[in-house]
Amino acid sequence: MKHFEAFLKLTAPAAAAACLLVSTQLAHAAVITVAPGQSIQTAVNAAVAGDTVRVLPGTYTQKVLVSGKSGTASARILIKADPGVVLRGGTGVTPSGRQGLITIRNSNYVRVEGFEITAFTTSSVSASPVGILVEGNGSNLQIVNNKIHGIKHTSTCTQDDGDACWVGAHGLAVFGTNATGITDLLVQGNEVYQNVLQSSEALVLNGNIDRFEVLDNYVHDNNNIGLDFIGFEGECACGDKDRARNGIVKNNRAVNNSSKTNPWYMGVGSAAGFYVDGGRYIVFDGNTSSGNDLGFEFASEHAGKATEDIVMSNNFVYKNREVGLTVGGYNASVGAARRIHVHNNSFYKNKGWGTEIVFQHKVIDSRLSNNIFFGTGPAADNYGNYGSGHSGNVWGTNLWWGTNASGGSLPGVRVLANPRFIAPDSGDLNLQATSPAIGVGATSVALTSWTSPLWSRYFAGGAIAVNGVTDINGQARIEGTIDLGADEFGSAPASRR
Repeated sequence: MKHFEAFLKLTAPAAAAACLLVSTQLAHAAVITVAPGQSIQTAVNAAVAGDTVRVLPGTYTQKVLVSGKSGTASARILIKADPGVVLRGGTGVTPSGRQGLITIRNSNYVRVEGFEITAFTTSSVSASPVGILVEGNGSNLQIVNNKIHGIKHTSTCTQDDGDACWVGAHGLAVFGTNATGITDLLVQGNEVYQNVLQSSEALVLNGNIDRFEVLDNYVHDNNNIGLDFIGFEGECACGDKDRARNGIVKNNRAVNNSSKTNPWYMGVGSAAGFYVDGGRYIVFDGNTSSGNDLGFEFASEHAGKATEDIVMSNNFVYKNREVGLTVGGYNASVGAARRIHVHNNSFYKNKGWGTEIVFQHKVIDSRLSNNIFFGTGPAADNYGNYGSGHSGNVWGTNLWWGTNASGGSLPGVRVLANPRFIAPDSGDLNLQATSPAIGVGATSVALTSWTSPLWSRYFAGGAIAVNGVTDINGQARIEGTIDLGADEFGSAPASRR
């Protein structure tokens, strides 16, 4: 089909008045090209279903709002940066309320890809800067392959200063803020790092969000929680829908996220690499958590509420500063953790106030098996029960190890032996051929009560394989009798062996 090019004169700010090049194919999708000195916003305003806004290399000091835009399943709106594009804040480009350098609001079938986003800063108690913000309602939105750093709230408020000084920032944030909510969300391949967050999180999904995929992201060196999946904070006046739910969190890395130097926390290190606070029906598979304050946390900060129906399988959790996995409310007055399934994970030397795995308050009807817990002291110290209100929990076979094989009163069927990880101090928790973890596990029954259509994309017939379909290396999860830990010994890809 014959191509032609046309110049379309579009309104732009006076300092950036220019022609935007529009390349099209007859009456079909257009490519609207933006060069340095031009307005990305002007191009976005002109884009319709099927169009691509292509941003050429350079630095752009401006904010972008995608509001009320809708592509279709076959004609998505793509906003794509070439390599070398930096979108940044600066003089006159600061947040107003909760605002992103890129904000997507009430839109459908929009993809944002390839931007470096930085230098969006405030000290105002009335503003919350965000690198990329999705809010309101929307469907089939994709945030892919962006680098987000230097998003900062520089207030020195602390959590003791009251609501008038409640401040925060996010690298990448999605808020479902109405009854329609946000559905079928993809967040993939982003790097979120070196952000100053105060009370908030580096990458967060909060409110009415149903069906999401968070894949292959690298979240590191932020001064609060890495990845957070939240419910019941009042983002949406929609009852039980006010929670992130039906999502898969796979092949992400959360590294060196700590609140220790964050003024909001007054010297306390409490930032998890991965946190669920009130979310439901979420699978964590094949992730790595290291160097954070907490490796994983499943809890609810709201009295009478709970984090529910979580699967954690095939993850590496090592050298976090305080605890590997903590489950349940931080005190007896807050919420619970129900039906948490923890299977085939590998833990190594997570120790501070906690240990490899800690139950806090109200852990209910949960299942734990096929894990490896390798601690810093006697094997018996790898589990801490620090709270009350637990019931209905079942421990299967797990391997426990540390400085010696003293098992004390560890729960379930215990394998007390060195798992023989390949190089655990450098994060290689794969198994040597002589590991006692090989071939001694048991496969758990799949979950069939999770009804979202999302699950059929990942699990045959939509039945959740709580041990996973593949191990952390992408090989078959079961070769003969299932192994303990995240690695199924066998022909794993060379890059992880």
